[in-house]
Amino acid sequence: MPEPRAPRASRSQRCPRWSRRGVTALALLAAGCAQPPQTPFDRVQRFADAYVRLLPVGRVMEVAAAQDARWPLGAKADLVSDTQLACMRAGLSSSVVSGRQRQAARDYAQAHADTLDGDLRVLEAGAARLIGDAMLAGAGDPAPRLPTSATPEETQALAAFATEPRYAALRRATGLDALLGGGTERAAQRGRDLGHALVVKAMTDAFLSCHIPVKLLY
Repeated sequence: MPEPRAPRASRSQRCPRWSRRGVTALALLAAGCAQPPQTPFDRVQRFADAYVRLLPVGRVMEVAAAQDARWPLGAKADLVSDTQLACMRAGLSSSVVSGRQRQAARDYAQAHADTLDGDLRVLEAGAARLIGDAMLAGAGDPAPRLPTSATPEETQALAAFATEPRYAALRRATGLDALLGGGTERAAQRGRDLGHALVVKAMTDAFLSCHIPVKLLY
């Protein structure tokens, strides 16, 4: 005789594919149906997003390139070949620059796994948006960025990022270590100034990779 089948679990005993209205997260957890916890990979991806938001160098390049077909050389474009100019513009495209930043963010996350959660919180709480928006405003980005005013929580996050010793490694890694010791308004101004320095660094790397004399940058 065939073995009797185990009784089929009732609908209430099985994990629902979709939680029904009114079912709380606690009930789902008790039933073993809660969503899996966020993985380290997810946190690294979020950190990379915040890193690019903090340092929107790729967007700054994109704005500049759209305004001048001879950018970044301007009047000096006649001193290089069309191929070299195209190489420069491709090497400074938003996708290339942001890709390099995301790799830098992943490298940082791997080297600072013990502080990554705290670093991510301060960036997502407002430090990344405020400094990044200051850099874009200084570059003349025409795209609207809402909200334009900082919330008290964002201002607090910016102050913490700019001054607290626990974020010193993050400031150094992003090139924003000069923010140390400034107030929130001064930090935003320095963010614009340092944004220019980051753009120059990216340009210098592109000049070298395209075999163009760096002196043409200045």
